[in-house]
Amino acid sequence: MRSLSLSVLFLFLVAPVVRAAKWENVLGQPLGVCDRSKAHDPNPNFAATGYERNNQCTSNAPDAGSHYVCVDLPAGQQDSEKDPAWSNFWTETGQASDKADAQQSFPKPGPWCICMWAFADMLSQHPNFKSLLDCPAVNKWVVERYDSNNSRECKALVAVCDQCGVGGSSVPEALSSKCKEAKSKCGGSFLSSFS
Repeated sequence: MRSLSLSVLFLFLVAPVVRAAKWENVLGQPLGVCDRSKAHDPNPNFAATGYERNNQCTSNAPDAGSHYVCVDLPAGQQDSEKDPAWSNFWTETGQASDKADAQQSFPKPGPWCICMWAFADMLSQHPNFKSLLDCPAVNKWVVERYDSNNSRECKALVAVCDQCGVGGSSVPEALSSKCKEAKSKCGGSFLSSFS
């Protein structure tokens, strides 16, 4: 009976650590926090980000959106100081119907885990969107799962690799190789700016 109790105690103490340790960022290091506390969002529904609302861009089976990319959501233009803050990311990607919808129903500007497919879409419209990446909090699955044979995904992969320095010697070979492959297939960097 005592060994059963110790086994149960072990599972409760060690299992969460083992689970947390498996997540890595695009540099092959432990996945950083996509720190929603920096956003000062008054809506309690958006106090934390990530599929599991633990401020990490992770996933599990039901998450069809692949929310692995931590970005600092850009601020949309406010008409006055009393105008509520909003991010034009939601309207640009078609997730919010308009500014009022984005102000009322979506996270405010600041760190947020977005879908890797939405990142690729936004990047195709605003190439300097890559500058809003929070690299230590971007899941390595972004590099692993983008398809370098798909032009849009290949360009998004190159942007992540460039912005986050994934080609460096301290990065795991599998990640670095995928970035080099993407650069050879779809080319260099993005020059226009996000507006």
